[in-house]
Amino acid sequence: MGQSIIFTVDLEDWFTDGRQNRISSWNNYELRIEANVRTILTLLAKYNAKGTFFVLGWIALKKPDLIREIHALGHEIASHGFAHELVYTLTFDQFRNDVRKSKDILEDIVGTRVIGYRAPCFSMIKWGLEILKQEGFKYDSSIIPNTFHDLYAKLYSRLDKACFEIQENFWEVSLPVLQMGPVNIPWGGGGYLRFYPYSLFKQGINKIVESKGLYNFYIHPYDLDNSQPRLADLSLLNKLRRYYGLKFTEGKLDKLLNDFECKSITAYYPFLSTLK
Repeated sequence: MGQSIIFTVDLEDWFTDGRQNRISSWNNYELRIEANVRTILTLLAKYNAKGTFFVLGWIALKKPDLIREIHALGHEIASHGFAHELVYTLTFDQFRNDVRKSKDILEDIVGTRVIGYRAPCFSMIKWGLEILKQEGFKYDSSIIPNTFHDLYAKLYSRLDKACFEIQENFWEVSLPVLQMGPVNIPWGGGGYLRFYPYSLFKQGINKIVESKGLYNFYIHPYDLDNSQPRLADLSLLNKLRRYYGLKFTEGKLDKLLNDFECKSITAYYPFLSTLK
């Protein structure tokens, strides 16, 4: 077993996109999430690995027993909001209501405090972080110091530390980028795991760990689902992001878990759980 890294799951389904598909239409689609989550759980158990599951509140209401099972297996439950809407498209009150609703639902299901949050599509902005702290969260894991992606927030173009305190008792556990001269290439997982050959992806992880001391991986359940229905009206670029390499994801994920010791965020940073 190699270097320790953080393993996270953005627990959402193939249709729960707050941009193309609004939440009002989600009941019209087939839920496919459970089988894909069980594949992830099986792989994690195979390597005695643990992860943080950033759960969409709407999914939690549909699959509360699945969320309880994830928690019972020793994985961390955190929030991915309720309706998967980009933070910077919401008002202060809309965002507060969304994260409060999700937090309440998750805490009711698992019976423990939920202290972590990840924004849909990493769309965090400064006032969103302030609201998270006010609502009792202890860390955010949404920031990618990125230079070219059209969805990610632009809070930071560079980060000296991958984990840092934003305000007193409120921390950021950022997502990784691979620095290529003046350009930061997102390297956290998801579509990037699917797009790059695994050997190249692993080299990038090792380089990030060497330079930053932390690597924060993420995956969506639909990243493993080659049979998922295809969403209509996606651009060619977004089709590549969503569907390229799906049939190889499970094998790559198996290799990742074999090559690295994977932990949840609070197992990697135990002090977060002790913050008052």
